[in-house]
Amino acid sequence: MKPNNTDKKMFVLYINASKGKELDVFLLHNNKILAKQNVKGDFKVSENLLKLITKLLKQNKVEFKQLNGIIAVSGPGPFTSLRIAAAVANTLAFALQIPVVGIPIKNIKITEAELIKLGIKEIHKAKIGDYIHPFYNQEPNITKAKKY
Repeated sequence: MKPNNTDKKMFVLYINASKGKELDVFLLHNNKILAKQNVKGDFKVSENLLKLITKLLKQNKVEFKQLNGIIAVSGPGPFTSLRIAAAVANTLAFALQIPVVGIPIKNIKITEAELIKLGIKEIHKAKIGDYIHPFYNQEPNITKAKKY
């Protein structure tokens, strides 16, 4: 993980867009949950991801440049939500030069706390410049254009 020269605090962003009509964004501080944001709604909740991250950081007086890593659930889950979450996580990791890891949900009974613990373990091994790829539990349902 990238050391933060301004203080000894370690801030990690956790993103879970695998739940369909629900989106979770947590701010972790020294491996513990400092703050949570959860949005429930239509199929378009992931479109609010960047706004949600900005709000979470601002409420906790943390700047983007203070982030030391990003953990994102990489799937399975909804096609569009996972793509948006991966794109945002990868873009932030690239811009901030911090590691990002994708955590697959292999067991439906895994808890959020277990996902976070696994993510923190992985982020300590991650390299800056490695990016995540979402995976899906089914083929995307893309509507074909009508022929007139």
